[in-house]
Amino acid sequence: MTSSIHNIEAVARDICSKQLLQHGGCGANPATYVDRYWHCVATELEAGLIDDNGELMSKPDFDKGLEVYRDWCLRHPESKKMT
Repeated sequence: MTSSIHNIEAVARDICSKQLLQHGGCGANPATYVDRYWHCVATELEAGLIDDNGELMSKPDFDKGLEVYRDWCLRHPESKKMT
């Protein structure tokens, strides 16, 4: 993930979009959902929970996921601003 560290938002948005399309969760306006959820994917990328393709790196751990999400929100409060 060395190259994507520098552009984590773009990579996270791309993965988020692909995951939403794959699971049929986009509805009429996929950009709205990507705007809402990209930071969750960025959190998982940064923590090494998923790879650059959005694939899980290890068995999902809810507590670890919540911990890294909270840490992301504290360090990047601007990423959660909703319009």
